[in-house]
Amino acid sequence: MDKFLYRQLAKAAGVGPVIPGQEVTLKVDLALAHDGSGPALLENWARQERKQFVCRDVLFTIDHAFPAPTVQDREFQKAFRKFCQKYSIRLYQNGEGVLHQVVAEEKPIWPGMLIIGADGHVATAGAFGALAFSVDARNLIPVLENGQYVLRIPEQITIAVEGILPQDVLPRDVALAIAGKFAQEIKDKAVALTGSLFDRLSLAGKMSICNFLPEAGTKTAFILPEGEKDQVDYYLQAADLEPLIAVPPAPNFIKTVKEVEGTKISVAIAGGCSAGRVEDMKVLSDVLRGRKVHPEITFIVTPASQKVLTEMENLGFTQVLREAGAVLMPPGCGPCPGRHFGLLADDDVAITTTIRNTPGRIGSAKAQIYLASPLTVALAALNGEITTVKKSRS
Repeated sequence: MDKFLYRQLAKAAGVGPVIPGQEVTLKVDLALAHDGSGPALLENWARQERKQFVCRDVLFTIDHAFPAPTVQDREFQKAFRKFCQKYSIRLYQNGEGVLHQVVAEEKPIWPGMLIIGADGHVATAGAFGALAFSVDARNLIPVLENGQYVLRIPEQITIAVEGILPQDVLPRDVALAIAGKFAQEIKDKAVALTGSLFDRLSLAGKMSICNFLPEAGTKTAFILPEGEKDQVDYYLQAADLEPLIAVPPAPNFIKTVKEVEGTKISVAIAGGCSAGRVEDMKVLSDVLRGRKVHPEITFIVTPASQKVLTEMENLGFTQVLREAGAVLMPPGCGPCPGRHFGLLADDDVAITTTIRNTPGRIGSAKAQIYLASPLTVALAALNGEITTVKKSRS
């Protein structure tokens, strides 16, 4: 079974050939956490005397609730900083951005790099060919103490996407297509992505796809590095894809945008770790340039990082969005985790580029949340309802 995943995990374990289902102890290259998983991490760490901290590279962020919206958040952030100072952890604490974007901007990432993080979307680093696995805060502690992680090797499933995307189809639509078409095949698997589409797709586009696929139940997702020729299990033709949307109550309830066209919305949300990069902001700006957000819609935009925000300002995107009536949030997660500004009320219907639409994810459990691409979200913000490019108002 000579596949990229198995070869890289064997290398990280320092053993011979490995197979799916085998349990191995891996040497970790990078460990990650943030203020969302931080409280549980600190609580579990304090339960017993711990002196050892040998993981070779650790990065934490404060991105879920910054600036602190509550006194409790502020108190935790101060404790988190002290913890990081004690153990010489690099903490991004002043609004530098959401964890996965900060990692992409600040750390060298290479094919086969092993990343373990206390967050559900560390697979974003799979855009670089890294192998990134999510754990809960309790299971991150042995990684921090020993620099190792015990993994039961998942099966690798390889999906090739060939050709060129239609103009109105974005990387998020590709992720939704994979999640919808191969729902059973990719569950609990490591998904390797290849094909001619990825040869021309931007890094931001690759990050968007890898970021979303854990919501479909994958163990991780990554782009096969150039030169890797793993046997393909399933194919998609890019030209056959169309704009898609995940409907309530879960990310794997997927329909075409046409099927829900005309659904009235009250809130539109774009940005964060899933679609808060410069090319995503360009999509929003292109739709809204010289236009106004629908008067009954709140449109919230969250850049993924300070560097993204700076580039938005340099390119004039922030001015376009503000003049259109969008509300720009500080770089970070934005409303996505339901911890900060932009929460939904009982009767809200939101469309968002974020990654989860389970009840109560962004405020009230009675609110409805649709997940879509930046283009579909921007069009909905403009029109006050879910719509396609062809039916968008001028």
